[in-house]
Amino acid sequence: MERVLSVGTYNHLRKLTIIKIDQEFALHESPFTEFFKEQLTHLKVSIIDLERSSSSLIDLTANVFARIFSLFKNLTELDFGSTGRRRYCSRLKIFDPSSMICFSSNIVHLRISVDTMDECLCLLDDRLNYLRRFVVRVCKIYPSKLITDNRILTNLKSFSLSSYNETNEYDSQVVVLLRRMIFLEELTLHLNVCDRLTFTDATQLNNEVLIHMPRLQTLTFNIVTFIKAFNGTSRTTINNIQHTFYNGKNHQLVYYVDFYSRGKAQYHIYSIPYVLNDLLNISRNFPGGLFSCVHDISLMNIEFPFEHDFFLKISRCFPLLTHLFVLNIVPQQHKRTSQLNATDQISSIVEFPHLTNFRISSRCIDYMEQFLIDTNTRLPHLVELNSLHEHLVIVTENFTRDATRRNCVNVELLIFNKLLVHFRDFYLYFPNCK
Repeated sequence: MERVLSVGTYNHLRKLTIIKIDQEFALHESPFTEFFKEQLTHLKVSIIDLERSSSSLIDLTANVFARIFSLFKNLTELDFGSTGRRRYCSRLKIFDPSSMICFSSNIVHLRISVDTMDECLCLLDDRLNYLRRFVVRVCKIYPSKLITDNRILTNLKSFSLSSYNETNEYDSQVVVLLRRMIFLEELTLHLNVCDRLTFTDATQLNNEVLIHMPRLQTLTFNIVTFIKAFNGTSRTTINNIQHTFYNGKNHQLVYYVDFYSRGKAQYHIYSIPYVLNDLLNISRNFPGGLFSCVHDISLMNIEFPFEHDFFLKISRCFPLLTHLFVLNIVPQQHKRTSQLNATDQISSIVEFPHLTNFRISSRCIDYMEQFLIDTNTRLPHLVELNSLHEHLVIVTENFTRDATRRNCVNVELLIFNKLLVHFRDFYLYFPNCK
């Protein structure tokens, strides 16, 4: 990068994206940083290093973050670590908030991935006093270790909070924080909530959160709630409703419920049209629809199988899907049969023309067969497969089966649950694996 930027003068350069930034940037001065430190106003930084340990990556991320604020005094917009999949994403962890020097009082727009809510709360203290738009992805929402600060965030106009791991701190952490944002005009929530006594539904959002945001104009959300002891009487599983929130705005909502044994239930509610790029924890009663913006989904069910027709619906709902995770421990009850006539066989093949990454977690081989046998599913661009090795061996008949070869031939990366030494048949079956 430095060689490219050093060959000329870039007096009008204001925006820069740096992919895979390294330790050198964090530790050493360079002509690049000296030249641009007063000039840059917009910076996007990505730290993706699959070779580093988790602790090493966290240290690097913290060093780079501190370095950015010590160097670039005129930044108004920073995108830090938001690039990359959830599994590989670098995230900021602040070990000692009192020692955190920052920042740039000029920062207006911050997009960042952090480890816990503590980092999120630190970034919302007075050190970023011009912050207007804050987009944060939080890895874990745990009880905060910080002293509670209930000051109103007077300057914040737009807030987006995403967290993919389950949290039982929705009321104590998320709701409390949102109530400080009384001047908010845009709100996006992407949450996975557990252990509440009631569902996180439109009424709860309205009465507990939105009533404190009289200026709110735009609301986007996708919230899954898992309850261990459902006491409600209504067993309605799917609904599409028009809901009027506190600010008088009408929002089209979809919700569906999956009821399980022993009183367990999962409630999924989201706003439509759906504009987020992922939709997680989809379960059996998912009502469908067209999701043209979504590239990443997870399908999960703990008591009921996913049948072929369900995957057929999923493929039609998500035409641009690139990443898929399937978790289901229950065997299929209605497997596809070879007795179908040729027309029915072709018309009912599940197709994911853009899928590149597929991860599967199951005790049975049914779902591996569902996706790898080419008369069931077509995956012409699959390049990364994450599965149990023993299941892959069985389904591919020890890497010799023609019916699964088509969906495996382009795979470049296989991720197993253990280290293995592969033999000749394996590499013939996966010729692109490194």
